[in-house]
Amino acid sequence: MLNAFHARSICELGPKERVKIDSLLAYSDKLLLGLNNGSLRVYHVESPETPDVTITPIRTIEKFARGSIAALGCIKEASILISLSDSAISIFDLESFALQQTIAKTKGASIFALTTNFEKDNNTGIPGIVSRLAVGVKKRLLLYSWHDAGIREGKDISLSGNVRSLTWASERKIVAGLGSGGFVVVDIQTGAVEDVVPPVVNGAAAVAGKGAVEGAAPAEGGQWGWGTMGMGYMGMGMGWGSKPLSTRLKGDELLLVKDTTTLFIDSNGKAIPEKAHIPWPHTPDAIAYSYPYLISLHNSKQHLEVRNPATQSLLQTIQLAGVSTIHVPSPNAALLHAGKLFYVCSPTQVWRVGAVDYEDQIKQLIDMEKLDEAISVLEQLESVLLESKEERIKEVQMLKAQSLFEKRKYRESMELFANVEAPPERVIRLFPKIIAGNLSIIGEDKDDESEVEGSGSAHDTTGTPENGIAEHGVAEANGGGSVSAGSIREGETGTAAHDTTATGPATGEESAGEESKIPTNGHVIDAAPVIASLRKIVGDDASSIRSKKLVDDDAMSTRGSIRGSIRPPRPPIKQSPSILEERELRRAVNELTVYLGNSRLILTKFIEKLQSEQKHASRPSAAGRSSGADSPIRAPFGDSYFGRNGSTESTVDPLEKALQTAKLVHTTLFRAYMYTKPSLVGSLVRQPNLCDPEVVNERLKETGRFHDLVDFFGGKKLHREALTLLKQFGEAEEEDDRAPALHGPDRTVRYLQSLDSSHLDLIFEFAEWPLKAEPELGMEVFLTDSENAESLPRGKVLDYLSRLDRKLAIKYLEHLINAMRDMTPEFHTTLAGLYLEHIRGTKWTDASEKEDWKEKMLDFLRESKQYRSEKVLGWLPREDPDFYEARAIVLSNMGHHKAALEIYVFKLQDQAKAEEYCIRIHTLLPPPTDPAEAPSSTTVFHLLLSLYLRPQPPYPPTPQLDHALGILSRHGARIEPSEALSLIPEDMKIARLEEYFQRQIRHANSRVTENMVVAQLRKGEMWKKEEALVGLKGKKVVIGESRMCPVCHKRLGRSVVSVFPDGVVVHYGCGQGREE
Repeated sequence: MLNAFHARSICELGPKERVKIDSLLAYSDKLLLGLNNGSLRVYHVESPETPDVTITPIRTIEKFARGSIAALGCIKEASILISLSDSAISIFDLESFALQQTIAKTKGASIFALTTNFEKDNNTGIPGIVSRLAVGVKKRLLLYSWHDAGIREGKDISLSGNVRSLTWASERKIVAGLGSGGFVVVDIQTGAVEDVVPPVVNGAAAVAGKGAVEGAAPAEGGQWGWGTMGMGYMGMGMGWGSKPLSTRLKGDELLLVKDTTTLFIDSNGKAIPEKAHIPWPHTPDAIAYSYPYLISLHNSKQHLEVRNPATQSLLQTIQLAGVSTIHVPSPNAALLHAGKLFYVCSPTQVWRVGAVDYEDQIKQLIDMEKLDEAISVLEQLESVLLESKEERIKEVQMLKAQSLFEKRKYRESMELFANVEAPPERVIRLFPKIIAGNLSIIGEDKDDESEVEGSGSAHDTTGTPENGIAEHGVAEANGGGSVSAGSIREGETGTAAHDTTATGPATGEESAGEESKIPTNGHVIDAAPVIASLRKIVGDDASSIRSKKLVDDDAMSTRGSIRGSIRPPRPPIKQSPSILEERELRRAVNELTVYLGNSRLILTKFIEKLQSEQKHASRPSAAGRSSGADSPIRAPFGDSYFGRNGSTESTVDPLEKALQTAKLVHTTLFRAYMYTKPSLVGSLVRQPNLCDPEVVNERLKETGRFHDLVDFFGGKKLHREALTLLKQFGEAEEEDDRAPALHGPDRTVRYLQSLDSSHLDLIFEFAEWPLKAEPELGMEVFLTDSENAESLPRGKVLDYLSRLDRKLAIKYLEHLINAMRDMTPEFHTTLAGLYLEHIRGTKWTDASEKEDWKEKMLDFLRESKQYRSEKVLGWLPREDPDFYEARAIVLSNMGHHKAALEIYVFKLQDQAKAEEYCIRIHTLLPPPTDPAEAPSSTTVFHLLLSLYLRPQPPYPPTPQLDHALGILSRHGARIEPSEALSLIPEDMKIARLEEYFQRQIRHANSRVTENMVVAQLRKGEMWKKEEALVGLKGKKVVIGESRMCPVCHKRLGRSVVSVFPDGVVVHYGCGQGREE
């Protein structure tokens, strides 16, 4: 187990003393013990921050209290000591220990809690130190505060149960554990009380949770679900016998405990669902937080348990006989102790529990192969407490990735390798030669350090803990990592040492040997030797990891230092990793391809940046301009890997090293694809790559993978050979088993799409058979949204497609006009002609399909303005009803509105379309510049009205009065009244024109009103101009005999002059020149 803390006995009551320790308090360099007879003992702690601690008695205050001193606390900022004795709170001076007052209101108190914070004054807004005291008196919570050394009484809050525990959640809120088993959050400002509500689970989950609470083992993997905890949370309010416990963790998190059930909450009392249940085998009697660990005290087992609050794992068990009380000095009262030590005591003995150096703790976790715990602890520790924290986390993560690989968790392993940017060699060498080539270490034994290039001396960390620990009575059990705490007494007469025996974890723990046994296909494989050999793979220049054989060859452990930079390892190897089975190897290689793909992308970007950097360096002027703007190039696998760590001894060219690594990655990726995913080889060899040519050629020829060979031809620009091969397999009647992906035109089309206009002859030559086999697919060569397709000469492509099939040419022209927005008149005219030719030249069996083509042609003729109307009109037949509307649209584009309306009115007899046509044309006409200007008699509505009322031969002479009146009523304002009335038959009744006249009168009145408004506005504008003119004419200019003309510089005298608005006076003749 982890050796995170060492317990040292610092005080022990003599066997003849008939007193017991009921409470203790540590602050600064003082230690106070409250005894059951009411006495208070004060000790001075020498060097409290070092392992070599001694205490010296200062004084003993008899009759400090009438009865037992149940609890002690201090507010150092106010220099007061608070004592809970005789069920009341008493306040003493912290220096003289003189009684200042006993708060009578707290009679019956059972617990209190203190906190000190910086708070802003509500009135002044000035921050100050405020200390607060919360006292639990049966079902009441009493609040007090100290401001500027003065005590103030706060609220008296009633609760639903007796107060059993108190923990400050923040400066404004406190969590109270009640005797009924529940917890509440109290707002000390408003007095609001809010119950802590645990997550709700269904009945089935609750039943499962009951078993968990009563001691059932956790689910597989040690994870307790919400269903497991649900029954226990429901029981929080059912009056369980154990005391409710709570403590504040790091940040705003708090932990609530009732029996073996736990709940993590935030400072507002809201449950944190992602936090798992802590698998306590026994109910804790007290809990505390000593950064960064959770400490629990178990009276029945006489030990302390140290857990990681992030993973809930038991890391250490410290056996202490009779231990009953735990005290962690508050960071607010003694920053010196925060996270470094705490005190525990039994009725007769006090232990000081000090933390082991954090670096040693991390080493221990790595040695025990508890890599997840090591990562978790590293992440929780502040950066100031460790050197190179980020590098250490990365190194441990790489160790974890290797361990995951040997445990057959390949996906997790490769994802972790990728996340930490492990060097490719470190990953690739774990695979056999069929994947890694000569880099593989599978099945090979190598010498220890003789074959390691550039290896330095490794740090030997396999020794026992420092001797100072043993000298002070603390022993570490071999192999288990558990701790036994001895006790010493210093500063008093005699020394008594009481050594206790360390024990392992009660439940939920696995030994190193158990962790190394991996279930595979129903059998258990001892992977400890494999894991040990993987530790050696890390290499000395990565993290100075070494392996040593123990007495038992099968029991191997690794201890290492995670100092130093991360570099690609060349480690000493004494044992090879196990050879993977076929199925397992395929799984591993599948995950390797993901890692290699990511490394390939990173290396490509890095190489591009290095090449760009070298280009700038070769041009001094450009380099000078870009040196300040470009950010430094970040090395993907660490600067030391590419010789960029600033060392003067490194002679590695970063670009050369990057190209070598890229060659290894690309070639290994090719091998991996060939082994597990041959279909992906084409995507690799088709693109620019750095694969070893000999390896690629050999493998493609051996396996007869023609589709990959095509990709290889494409990468080497051998397009005719590739297209010939594609045509050979594509046109075959039956699919060839050697290259099923090449059957059909799909592969040929995709290849042709990759060619630009410089290969136009090849495109025309090899695109013909795909267009005949699958026209839709074949057209993608010319229609795809790519630069290559857009660069093809459109006229040549159109001629080529017209010779093959008319519908292909139509589809290509539609793409050019609709998608590419090509406005070439020849293309628009050709498309109109192809539409007409297709409609007339096709023998239609489906009338709806013909109508669709007609509608498509009409939409094109209506929307396009680029085709040549005269030519298209000449192509359209005059007497074919299928093309009447097409002729009307073309005539409209030519401006022949009357001819177009004749088609709508007499040939199509569609009055709605005729009216719609007039509205559209009228909307397109520019509005008159003068609002008073009357509509022209030649408006399109006038033409429609004349066709309705006075049709001309060869059309029937019968007027269409109803349609004409409808036009007059709806659009009469757009027709000159005199012209409209002249067209109306004389025998028509006036009543039928009533609506028309009403509209016309309203329109005329509005025009008159508008003209009057305009006239008044113009008159006002004229008055302004006249006023300005009068002002200008009223100006006077005095001309003296000496006044000179500024233009000719002669005297003005009695000559005719011109006066300008700015007051300048010149000769009349000079003024004309000045104006010009």
